[in-house]
Amino acid sequence: MDAQEAVTVLQLVSSATVLCYASLLDWRTRRVGNVFWMVLSAAAIALLVARVIVDEAPLEYLLVLVPVLVVLADVYGPSGESGALSRLLPIISYAVAILLTVYLAYLWADDRYFAHLLTVPVTMILVVLLYMVDIVRGGADAKALIALSIMFPFYPHIGSLPLIAADNSFAEILFPFAFVVLVNSAIIVAFTPIAFVVRNLAAGEFALPYALVGYKLDAGDIKTRQVWLMERMEDGVHRRYTRPRRDESLSEEVDKLVSAGHQRIWVTPKVPFIIPMTIALVFTAVVGNVLVIIMGF
Repeated sequence: MDAQEAVTVLQLVSSATVLCYASLLDWRTRRVGNVFWMVLSAAAIALLVARVIVDEAPLEYLLVLVPVLVVLADVYGPSGESGALSRLLPIISYAVAILLTVYLAYLWADDRYFAHLLTVPVTMILVVLLYMVDIVRGGADAKALIALSIMFPFYPHIGSLPLIAADNSFAEILFPFAFVVLVNSAIIVAFTPIAFVVRNLAAGEFALPYALVGYKLDAGDIKTRQVWLMERMEDGVHRRYTRPRRDESLSEEVDKLVSAGHQRIWVTPKVPFIIPMTIALVFTAVVGNVLVIIMGF
């Protein structure tokens, strides 16, 4: 095993270890503390530096870590403060990160090696945007993807793995490893509607589109479950919706529904997304980039 493969093994082992333990917590509590992703991000930065040194690449390429650190400072910085300045700082942070990334791309993006490194801040910013528009729902999920973005600017190649490899590095730059892990995770989660449909048909409570994304529970059971509501009372009017709201007070909303005479309530489970992400990490490392086949690379 050469030095480059040794770094790759460390990247995979450290990522899989943290994700496996986080998956256990995600299953039990649906909460994974920041410390896991901060440690994984720190390890990823150290291993990225090691990879650049091992590859004998120009050390100035490590300037790519500047926008990376800017994004991390916002993600893990103080939160909960009010005021115009606290609302303006994230905008300034990401504007600086984007401008720095564009400038670095102007300097060295024609070098394929640096283009791989440049996928790190680009993917991180993309993950933040996906979180802001509610495509990536959990904060821990987004932070895990951010850490993986730093960890894998290059696809992990060990011996004959992965089984599916791109014929050129352009495909790996266009579809960074962390992005493919996200896509594979989403594909795994996409099978959950089948389970919902079977459960709802068996219970005789099938109603579209709610039966595709959730199921009904007795009001008394909801407060002890890891779920979001798909019903609520708003100004005395009963409403249903398929996209859960992060800001809901579960207990309070259930009490309002019960007071209005609703005993069986539509809910959607808080999917422990770290679990499919862990499976997708292993799958993508072993099998490879399935998007290469889909997109014809």
